[in-house]
Amino acid sequence: MSGPTVAIVGCGVAGDEAAFAARRADPSARIVVFTADPLPLVSPCVLADYVAGEIPRERTHLRPVAAYREAGIELRLEEPVRQWDPERRDLLTAGGRHPYDRLVWATGSRATFPDLPGVGLPGVLSLRTLADADALRAPPPGRAVVVGTGLVGVEAAWALRERGWDVTLVGRRGRVLPRLFDEPIAARLAEALEGIGIRLVLGESPVEVLGTARAEGLRTTRAAYPADLVVFGAGQAPRVELAAAGGVALGPSGGIATDEAMATNLPGVYACGDCAETVNRLTGRRGVFMLWHNARRQGRVAGIGAAGARARYPGSLGVSTVHAGQVAAASIGTPAAEHRDGSADLLHRRTPDGEIALVIRSGRVVGAQALGNTARIGELTAAVIRQVAPERLPARPTPWTLRLRRVGVPTAPWRTIP
Repeated sequence: MSGPTVAIVGCGVAGDEAAFAARRADPSARIVVFTADPLPLVSPCVLADYVAGEIPRERTHLRPVAAYREAGIELRLEEPVRQWDPERRDLLTAGGRHPYDRLVWATGSRATFPDLPGVGLPGVLSLRTLADADALRAPPPGRAVVVGTGLVGVEAAWALRERGWDVTLVGRRGRVLPRLFDEPIAARLAEALEGIGIRLVLGESPVEVLGTARAEGLRTTRAAYPADLVVFGAGQAPRVELAAAGGVALGPSGGIATDEAMATNLPGVYACGDCAETVNRLTGRRGVFMLWHNARRQGRVAGIGAAGARARYPGSLGVSTVHAGQVAAASIGTPAAEHRDGSADLLHRRTPDGEIALVIRSGRVVGAQALGNTARIGELTAAVIRQVAPERLPARPTPWTLRLRRVGVPTAPWRTIP
């Protein structure tokens, strides 16, 4: 290739998207992707499905190695970057030094564990990587305690239950998925989890992992729960150590500070995905928004910039889907209960397809939650992005009430949740 060399560190969704976006923007560029992983583009969104046995291992990575070769992208698997010299513009790996013209950091995030006795014992795991998923699939079913009622914790609990484990799900908050759902829909999800045999323990915090040679249970602020496996589903942090050591500025959230072009404070250096700090599209607040769709779009913008063109990232948006047993749910924006100043109201109604809740602030829809079907969540997302007035949404069930899994509840008018 006769064009500039674009180096990309990391090959999750952000790094993968950056590589192919750079290739489309500049067919002459030399593009090199470095990753410590044995496979490219492993999706964390399907790891629970793999643990549960619903998909084979090969379906956890979404793009074959051959696709990189066909696109003229050099993919260096199991070759992590060890050092970075921003003045010389080169990277050091086990394979030697690699000069570049522009650089994209797409190093993702890592699971974090609380500083508690016993956390380092064998049998204490998370569900963030393919290696984690392999480890969760390895032992025969027994008793498992999952700590954390966020997305990772709920998905891990469901997956282990599907494999035949006796599962206890522990959370310090009073409802499941508290950062995604308000009480009406969170309560239905809790019922669905209990309906498939998961024991919910809410309002308790972990104190220590029990055991000597390996994990034998979890002690909380109220009780002890015997277990053969303890899974921590709460806690993740951006991987920024190498970038920060080279002078890349971090934002208040601990992620790499970026502008709307996903550029950092250093010329020719970009960041995207779980390691990057961006602006919340709805609130204007800066943070690290570790969701697939955000990472993909950030990667596209960063790759275009690294190829010498320019694109704009409009900001991050919280859109999440989850399934508990036979019930699916989706969330856009922030739940009303998470608006600490009490400035948001919640409108809730039942439909033949499930339930819908709208988060209203200053007379506008700033968040939405749906239970029963997530197939057309894009239409609700558009309403949140536009921040329409709630009266502009139809009162009767329409396509935006979603149609995937019926949960058999009658249609009812909107009601305000205090």
